[in-house]
Amino acid sequence: MQIAQTNLQLYNALRAKGLPPDDLALVNRAYELSTSLYSGYFQADGKPFVAHSVGVASILAELDLPTEIIAVGLLHNVYGNGDFGDGRVDAATRSRRRLVRAAVGERIEELLIRFRELRIGPHTVEAVRKTLPSLGEVDRRLVCVELADHLEKHVDLGVLYWGRNDWVLSADERMADELTQIASELGEPRLGEMLSSAFVATAASREAVPAELRPSDGRGQLELLVPRSCRPRRPLEFRKAMRALRGRVRLRTRLRGFLNAPARRMRA
Repeated sequence: MQIAQTNLQLYNALRAKGLPPDDLALVNRAYELSTSLYSGYFQADGKPFVAHSVGVASILAELDLPTEIIAVGLLHNVYGNGDFGDGRVDAATRSRRRLVRAAVGERIEELLIRFRELRIGPHTVEAVRKTLPSLGEVDRRLVCVELADHLEKHVDLGVLYWGRNDWVLSADERMADELTQIASELGEPRLGEMLSSAFVATAASREAVPAELRPSDGRGQLELLVPRSCRPRRPLEFRKAMRALRGRVRLRTRLRGFLNAPARRMRA
């Protein structure tokens, strides 16, 4: 499976599958919203977060899941870690929901809310698996989004490049078998095979990735990296202040010299 990491790779793959223009337009709107909510955000492996979102969507597309699920893949955790400019963390507020609905429509926004209730972690994986027989078709597809999210972090050995990765590696190791089984029980054996292969590859390469290739700040979570042009430029401001101060000193010196000139001539 070729997993896209850019919007262009994803668009080309979807076009090759023959998606109609309206479906492509929905994916494009979802991508554009993700770029605005994750501008400047990088994963703990140093990869732009939008690349991860595209990767998740690409996996779902390769599984031939509906376009609305691909759009959810692009935006899967916007309410958890998207930057809406409101300073809130992990919140689906009214204003946030209005913004998402305006961009991708009510249907996709509702699926994103439902997705939040189906997240899988070490403490919930067993419960989610037990509920699978009772889940409707849409919820089962949303669980596939969650599995694709786990898979995308492993297919390029990304988790091994995280600044701090012990917590995510230990969690996925504990869930590996169950995540694979969930995929099979969802009727997605190909997804189960990919998860199993990815977990095996990660385990085999765990000691091979040098620490020098990890982010130098040692981050273990998603991080906002502010461009230098947007950072407070104290040295520059200090230099400006010093230039202004020197200018005032020179002006005072010249005035003092001018005022004292007649007195010197009279004494002469």
